[in-house]
Amino acid sequence: MGFGIGVVKYLLFFFNFIFALCGLAILAVGVTVHLQLSEYGEVTGSVVFPSVTLIIIGSVIFVIAFFGCCGAIRESHCMTVTFASFLLTILIVQVAIAVYAFVVLKNSDEEIDVSKAYKELFDKYWVEENSRSVIDAVQEGLQCCGIDSKDDYAKNPAVPGFNNTIPWSCCGKPAGENCGTVSINVYSEHKIFEEGCKQAVQTFMKHIGTILGGLALGIAGIELVGIIFALCLANSIKNNDRRNYRV
Repeated sequence: MGFGIGVVKYLLFFFNFIFALCGLAILAVGVTVHLQLSEYGEVTGSVVFPSVTLIIIGSVIFVIAFFGCCGAIRESHCMTVTFASFLLTILIVQVAIAVYAFVVLKNSDEEIDVSKAYKELFDKYWVEENSRSVIDAVQEGLQCCGIDSKDDYAKNPAVPGFNNTIPWSCCGKPAGENCGTVSINVYSEHKIFEEGCKQAVQTFMKHIGTILGGLALGIAGIELVGIIFALCLANSIKNNDRRNYRV
């Protein structure tokens, strides 16, 4: 095997080491995003996020990277070609995830009916503990208030419990206290969040979509380089085997 292909061999081994770290990074991001979005799952309805897919892909990538390292060190044509095939499959899946993240999540205003699911929880805020916990988590985490604004907490005879009181999560006060009323903020040092949670959740999802899509495309670029190296090495191994066989 020539010097150039020998360099490719060790570059492929180094690539797979980096690739394994990328797999762990995807796994970590997938777990983190999944945990964060789980708080808002009831708000976004039946939308399927790519976080679980990232967790699966991250785990598979780590295993494939180990497989590629073995193929490079042992100079196995079969293992190297198999590695390249698996890597190509993963690349295609990641590009699909990137498209989903960029197109669907970034266009969440049209694709995701946040207001309907959020309003169902919001109307039960004062009478149902589970709904109150979800709404408080969203309002505190995204620094928003109500559906469209704090005015959604105005007294409404059709909705039980609404009496103009604005809860603690709308202004960053300790749990169990309140921020005043719709018309009067009795705690001037705690400013009531002005943005409605409908818009805040959609903005949050667009941000997540950008991160996931960018990560998937970035890793896909590294994988493409790995596929090229693997195929070059496999071709060299095959040619070397033919020469040795003739001898």
